[in-house]
Amino acid sequence: MPGIYILERLLGHLSKISKGREALLTVVMTGWLVIMPPWLSATVPPQLLFESAEGLQPIAQRLQQVDPQQFLAIMDFMGLQHPGPPIRVILAPDGSDLAQHVPAWVVGYAIGQASTIVLLTDRVANYPYDSLEGVLFHEIGHILTHRAAGGHDVPRWLDEGLAMMAARTWNIEERARLVWAMVAGHQVSFDELNEWFVTDGPSARRAYVIAHALTLYLLDQTSPDFPKRLLAKIATGTPFRNAFAQTALMTLEQAETKFWNQQTLWNRWIPVATSSGMVWLMIAALVFYAARRQRKRAAAIKQRWEEEDLGP
Repeated sequence: MPGIYILERLLGHLSKISKGREALLTVVMTGWLVIMPPWLSATVPPQLLFESAEGLQPIAQRLQQVDPQQFLAIMDFMGLQHPGPPIRVILAPDGSDLAQHVPAWVVGYAIGQASTIVLLTDRVANYPYDSLEGVLFHEIGHILTHRAAGGHDVPRWLDEGLAMMAARTWNIEERARLVWAMVAGHQVSFDELNEWFVTDGPSARRAYVIAHALTLYLLDQTSPDFPKRLLAKIATGTPFRNAFAQTALMTLEQAETKFWNQQTLWNRWIPVATSSGMVWLMIAALVFYAARRQRKRAAAIKQRWEEEDLGP
């Protein structure tokens, strides 16, 4: 995502967008702590400060209705006990100055140093986002990752993988996308995967699904608290490579090799092919095929009848 230079440009244009427009403040619900699980009762969710361009206030109001408990789950996943300063959420149209700093396929972006999120509401939400709420959760995941790491750098593939975990669950669509990403492309190193996020739209979409799969793999190979333990070590100033080896009990190179070795065609296809969604897809395909055959057969009979009627 854009760095400090982009941040300076962003804040420079912010007054133009905010001028004459009401900033919307997220209301933190009181009383809901009573029904929270014990591990959530020790903290509060991050506060979101919404700022919207003209005509986007209804969208901001809709986003304010998001359940704050979901932010608490993300905080626990990252290992954060305190929410930190308020997060600024700017809603901007596609033609705004804020949209000019990022590629056309980017729907939103986060700037951890400034606790700022920009949502480009006019852009069609495509993978990895299925809604503007999904974009919000994804970008909040980036902000909270940055905070859990103490502001230290986290590799792009891990940053995006954790944000994907914050925004959605791994489902049949994700598995199908992973199959396609593997079949349509080739094995890449973690460093190459980082570059894919900024290459072009198709490469970025493949990078997202692989980063998501890789993060899930690491959780499966280690423990559910792997992200919080890793980010905590990074926050102490431990270089990422060392922090990863100490937390995962394997080097980055070993993790890379093991991950790709697991991605056999058999392992990728079986969960997809045996899912209920795939069964219904196959049934629908058979129905479509049968209907098409029936139409062709009826057309052939009709044509034969017409030829017979026109015969001598």
